[in-house]
Amino acid sequence: MKHSRLLFGLLLLCFLGRLEAQSETQPLTLKASYEYAVQNSPRVQTNLLEEAKNDWVVKEVLSSGLPQVNLSGQYIYNLKLATQLIPNFFGGNTDELIPVQFGTKMNTQLSGEVNQLLFSKTFFLGLDAARTSRELYELQTALTKDELAYQIAQLYYTILITQKQSNILQANLSQVRNLIAITEKQFNNGLVKKIDLDQLQVNQINLETQLQNLNLEVERWKQMLKFAMAMPLDQPIALTDTLNEALYTIPDLEILKPDFSQKKELAILDVQSKLGEMNVEQYRAGYWPSLYAFGNYNFQAQGDRFSELKWFDFGSIGLSLNVPIFDGNRKKTKIEQANIGQLQLAQTRRLTEQSLVLAYNQSTRQLNANINNLKALSQNRRLAEEVYRVAQSRYREGIASVVEVLTAETSMREAQTNYLSALLQVKLAEIEILNAKGILSNSVLNN
Repeated sequence: MKHSRLLFGLLLLCFLGRLEAQSETQPLTLKASYEYAVQNSPRVQTNLLEEAKNDWVVKEVLSSGLPQVNLSGQYIYNLKLATQLIPNFFGGNTDELIPVQFGTKMNTQLSGEVNQLLFSKTFFLGLDAARTSRELYELQTALTKDELAYQIAQLYYTILITQKQSNILQANLSQVRNLIAITEKQFNNGLVKKIDLDQLQVNQINLETQLQNLNLEVERWKQMLKFAMAMPLDQPIALTDTLNEALYTIPDLEILKPDFSQKKELAILDVQSKLGEMNVEQYRAGYWPSLYAFGNYNFQAQGDRFSELKWFDFGSIGLSLNVPIFDGNRKKTKIEQANIGQLQLAQTRRLTEQSLVLAYNQSTRQLNANINNLKALSQNRRLAEEVYRVAQSRYREGIASVVEVLTAETSMREAQTNYLSALLQVKLAEIEILNAKGILSNSVLNN
């Protein structure tokens, strides 16, 4: 009973410790988010397992070129020996056939055999292809990491911008609350009408509702980010990177010139083309002869009883040559199919190159448009903020009406939201270009 209570107590402590660990907010930079995803993503782990499995495939191919050793044994007890008819040499009458039985009731044999491949062009080409496939699986893993970097960078910056919108909305709400406090004093002194106070309170309610919805939006994006990272969804996180619009520099499009040398999709197609060439050569190698060396040694015993068994041994060594003559054109059809596959792969690479150029050009144009939009909206935001500041000052002095203040606040909030949305679009377009060039994951790691 005591042991059961002790075990229950330990399990409870472990459970509570885990809950406490998960309740602690985990700070995350963009780099840390990407590294966590690489370590925990099922997609990456699946690719790594494919690499490990391919290593065993290489060893499997290599094993066929190593010595093949077999040991076999056999025991036979003849319930009744077979009868054969032979000429009657014993009676001197060869025209007469007489029944005879040969052998003993017991036969035992133990055999050892060794086979060694001496030459097979197909084997060596197959081994090279299996080793080259390792490069293919490594590239597929790298491509998965690039896709993760693209997804996580988009989510991370979307959260940062949404949080900025939430912070701005919170600041606006604080200003409206200050105006309400001032207006309440003015109303109590008979300086403003009740409708002015009501309008400000309605605006406060609207801002509070928008703020709540925006915070829910932040949590929704965080859930998506944790899912992409393969992090427990109940783990609280806090993004520690910042996107300071005052310090943000517009990307230099000259530096982002088109260069797809690091694009994994093209590298994968190149390796597949190389493997296809090896495949063609392997089929052609099927016309070459193959040579094996073999050797065997045997022990055999015969007798009617175990005590009467007599043992004999014998063995042999030799060479085995296999020369293919005609297979009904089977190898030729395989070669032609492989050649067609190579032509198809060339067309796929051509289409992929065109799609990459198109994606890069589209992203560049979009980035230019977003930069132009950002510059205009940045000026609009500054003007709207100044108009709102002046309207607040005029309202406190009793010169402006509450309607003027509310109108200025609405315009400022719209200008701020539009600016942050444009800033996000610029950042996403920049991510798109880096992804089109295949250097996004390196950029994230060096961030």
